[in-house]
Amino acid sequence: MQQEDFDGDVPIVRYELSFPKQKLLLGFNEGSSAKDKSSDTSASQAYSGITEQLSESIKWESHVDAADKIDYIVAVSSGVITGLIDSFFTGEFSFDHANEWGTDKVNRIVMKTARAEGYEGDSLKGAIKKLEDNHKLAADGNTSSFGGGKQHHFRDFTHHFGIGGLAMSIFTQFTGLSVGTDTAGNLIVVPIHESDRQYLGKNFHEKIVFGTIGWFFHMVSDMAGSSGAIGSGTGIPGPLLSFMKELSTLPFFKNSENGGTGFRLWLSRLFNGTLLADHDADGRIVKGTERRFDLRMEIGMFGELGRQTMPVLVNQCIVRGFYLCRRLSMEIADLDVRGIGDLNHIAPEDILPWNTPAMHRMITVSSGVFTAVDVADAAVRAMRSKDPVQFLLRINYIGIATFVVACVVDARTTLANGRLKDGERPEDAYEHELSDLGCLKLDFQKARILHSLMRQIVLYDIDCEKHDKRTAKKRMWLDEWSGKIAETVGLIWTADTGYFMDDESLYTEIKMLRKDGDDAWLWLVAMELIRFKPYIFLHGDNDKNYKGLKLCSNYINKVFCSQQEAISAKSLQKLNKTVNNTSDMLNGATTKRVAGLAGTAIIAVVTAGTAFYLAPSIAPVLAAALGAETASLSGAALTSASLAFLGGGAIAAGGAGMAGGTMLIAGGGALLGAAGGSGLSAASSMALAMNGSYVLEECAKLVGFCKEVLINRYDDFASVNGINTTLNMRIVELEARIESIKRNISDDAAFEEEEKIEDDELTPKKMLKVLNRSLKYMKRGNAELSKALKAAGERNKQARLGA
Repeated sequence: MQQEDFDGDVPIVRYELSFPKQKLLLGFNEGSSAKDKSSDTSASQAYSGITEQLSESIKWESHVDAADKIDYIVAVSSGVITGLIDSFFTGEFSFDHANEWGTDKVNRIVMKTARAEGYEGDSLKGAIKKLEDNHKLAADGNTSSFGGGKQHHFRDFTHHFGIGGLAMSIFTQFTGLSVGTDTAGNLIVVPIHESDRQYLGKNFHEKIVFGTIGWFFHMVSDMAGSSGAIGSGTGIPGPLLSFMKELSTLPFFKNSENGGTGFRLWLSRLFNGTLLADHDADGRIVKGTERRFDLRMEIGMFGELGRQTMPVLVNQCIVRGFYLCRRLSMEIADLDVRGIGDLNHIAPEDILPWNTPAMHRMITVSSGVFTAVDVADAAVRAMRSKDPVQFLLRINYIGIATFVVACVVDARTTLANGRLKDGERPEDAYEHELSDLGCLKLDFQKARILHSLMRQIVLYDIDCEKHDKRTAKKRMWLDEWSGKIAETVGLIWTADTGYFMDDESLYTEIKMLRKDGDDAWLWLVAMELIRFKPYIFLHGDNDKNYKGLKLCSNYINKVFCSQQEAISAKSLQKLNKTVNNTSDMLNGATTKRVAGLAGTAIIAVVTAGTAFYLAPSIAPVLAAALGAETASLSGAALTSASLAFLGGGAIAAGGAGMAGGTMLIAGGGALLGAAGGSGLSAASSMALAMNGSYVLEECAKLVGFCKEVLINRYDDFASVNGINTTLNMRIVELEARIESIKRNISDDAAFEEEEKIEDDELTPKKMLKVLNRSLKYMKRGNAELSKALKAAGERNKQARLGA
């Protein structure tokens, strides 16, 4: 057996499992015959030969970091051992054993149910009679219409023990009709005999009770046979056979080549027991060997599958138990644990055998080896007996299902790790970099406060972290995040030259800025703060180290809300709830958000992904909208002045200059240094502060902030009207841009050319998907703002009239 991962950037593992004495390995369990037992004596020799070759068989690459050599050896060994256990003890799938087990369970159910209804005897026949007398079924009067006593449980859908049977029972109660099939398998509807209409409910409540509860107890009376033919009675079809029988009436089967006869005949033989019966050399059924595939057999099959589960569980326990013990010992050594009290330094995710690449790979290997041994054993036995059915009966289906699931999980883990290593996809990078709606903004100093508070959240969380390795990973994330923030803010700042303020300086600065009585900007900072998601992937080389990191503290409630006096924890939670509710409304409350969908800012929407290259064209429009005095300029001078304005002014004056303006348009984030037209300083945080559906998130924050803060707290209708007007303008611009792109890709040649575009380029078709989603969110957000303004106006009007 050989397995290779997809590329050189992920662990490549090659392992080979050879069987030098295949007959010895696969001949361990040949039933109870003497010739089969003779091969068992060589079992230990075969296994010993396999384990001796494991170290030489497995080829290792130097960069394997998910699982090491010992992990693979144990996984392969466990697969071999449990494969042999399956061959020794599980044996073949037995319908006789399944029928015996299922019959026993059904008989117990019938006896318990009858005794619950007052039956005091010990006879199964009496129990069935008791239930039959207590719970008559109206459709029983139509027995002759559905093939008589031996067939009507199969052909009459009311006797099907499943959802379909329950539905038909209720249907019969309300219509007085019984639904089933005739001998040819055609769907027929038969009226209930007049003498049996007494078992139909007289009103709505009775019909529901008779059709559900009465039906269930009647099914219990029929599942063990009838009072006149216990055990050997027809029984009732279980959910699986019932569903297939109901399926056989669909036009698809009637219109097939043979009119569906083959499938319907196969089902009939399955229920009658002739399909699974033993046959002699001439192909005739051996009398007394019929095996009816009814509810008893279906229940018994679960027992047989349970038997197959045992070696699979043993395999899981061996592999996961080894992983737990080995990782625990490794952590004890790495962290220098010297006593029980030091064990709290070990992070549970570092030792528990769940949801790690190494664990996924070990399970895949062990279950794959188990399945290989099992299938090979089944094949050899089938060849020896010259009976292909033996192959199907000897296979461990639970083992195969486990292997398939393990492969899927392992593949997803490998691909996810590969994506982390490759970094952010170009189209995601495009969407993530553009997140400013142009409606809310913070000036440079207040943006600095916001980013410093975000950093304090993580620092506080690191101080509260009890596990050393987790602490190191969180520190690594904070350093990388801080560097990216400082790099994006401007050319003159770095993480080590004072951009981020410490806790004491932060709250001193906040108090000083609040002296003018304007707290709206602090509400905006608080909203961005509570929406901040630490430990998101930063699309660098260290992202794999950040998987699973979570906050274990609450800086906002314990520090932020107690240090400043304007915003309480309760008020902030209310604002956050409003944003969440708005997000659900904008996205549709019942729809699930598509993972990885990133929104785009209005500027990105207008420029359709070419914002960086078209920044000189966009800058004058934005600058004018934000109040820059550039009306007297034109050409290159207008472009330079506009970009510098958006960048917070010239570098010589302490701003980020033209480069900062270009970065703002192409990279999104806070409008650093831009003054608010209404005097209200309000803005979104930088794109690095979150990782999600950006347009949806920004629209939700915009609407939530306007409702909860600007309208409800400050009655600042002028600012909300201005925001509403700006959003209207963006929607018009967006619609125009969408139409422009549609015209450019309207002909087939354009679509054919699109297929030739490299994966790292954004196609117009992909842009349109983002733009249309963005337009939807923005229109819904704009409508919500209009409704909020109208409602607030009505409230004020009523208040004035009342006064």
